[in-house]
Amino acid sequence: MQVADVRFGERGTSYLYGVDCVDPIVEAVTRLAEGAESVVFVVDRQVLAHAEPVLAGLGRRMAVHRFVLDAAERRKRLSVVEAILEYAVDRGADRRSLVVAMGGGLTGNVAGLAAALLFRGIRLVHLPTTPVAAFDSVLSQKQAVNLSAGKNLGGTYLPPSLIGCDLTWLTSIPRGDLLTGVAEMAKNVLAMVPHEESTFLRAVAGLEHRPVDSFMALCRLGIEAKLPMLVRDPRERGEAVIFEYGHTVGHALEIVTDGDFSHGEAIAWGMLVAAEASAMLGYLDRAEVDRHHRLLARLRLPPSGARLGPVDRTVLRTVLRGDNKRGYLACDAEEIPMVLLAAPGVPVTQASGQPLSAVPEKIVLAAYDRVAEGRGRSDA
Repeated sequence: MQVADVRFGERGTSYLYGVDCVDPIVEAVTRLAEGAESVVFVVDRQVLAHAEPVLAGLGRRMAVHRFVLDAAERRKRLSVVEAILEYAVDRGADRRSLVVAMGGGLTGNVAGLAAALLFRGIRLVHLPTTPVAAFDSVLSQKQAVNLSAGKNLGGTYLPPSLIGCDLTWLTSIPRGDLLTGVAEMAKNVLAMVPHEESTFLRAVAGLEHRPVDSFMALCRLGIEAKLPMLVRDPRERGEAVIFEYGHTVGHALEIVTDGDFSHGEAIAWGMLVAAEASAMLGYLDRAEVDRHHRLLARLRLPPSGARLGPVDRTVLRTVLRGDNKRGYLACDAEEIPMVLLAAPGVPVTQASGQPLSAVPEKIVLAAYDRVAEGRGRSDA
């Protein structure tokens, strides 16, 4: 088992990950919960089989209250957070209790927001069971849910007190979901650590025959890509906004399709649009747009809009205008805040150093059309 020291500014969190390491993870949670009488265990219904050994191990030491969640994007709402809070209080949770979140990024977010609100904040443990969660979303203090206007518009900050992942949990994910889930690591390569492209591609190639080895490599890649910025920018409001590459259009697609697009798939599309917009504005070479397409094609993501289907442009425009990055920089009503690239690993920055640009809405929509129609690649 590996132990990474994840730091949010000066605050440190241990990330335990490895193979067949449920017992040491349970021991670590037990030590953290010393003095607590109960744990509120929020778990995705789809991973109950993985959760049972964890629940049994914790249950021998303390009272464990299981809240089972149906983790669909349409359930990432304040109503679910309220249900968790009511459940926790009804079962006697107090300020010493822990909230343990076991599942994907959605489970981590709703449980994390509940932990942040309960008694104005109690300790949170993440046990991620999907690639998106294990390699990316748990490496953040941000806990948020969706509102009708867009993604992650209601939330706050709470750093996890512990993260633990037995990488064998990830082996039960269907291969298609694995590949879309790994899209966040493609984002890290394109936007932050382009020198790790060969490491990433080897890990992707090994997913079928050596999945656990690939997960180890991808987990290290996620941690090493994000940690330096999380130390300097723990609330992800400055240079760490680069983590949002591809997320402007990606989040909008998740909302517009009502969750029919997985997060990873939507972010992959969002990166293609961001690369196209970067090229249209003269920042990014066409060869680097092609690089985006080649890299994402290794994840078997569709190269055209066939998978996307018809999207209501009016709804898409409305959701884009409600993007939660708008307050970071001044934007006119018809401008969209986006992370753009001048080169792989080199964001277009403001004088403040913040990697955001106010992009004309017509450019964003034109870039979206080019990608959806399969016109983004120079060899198309």
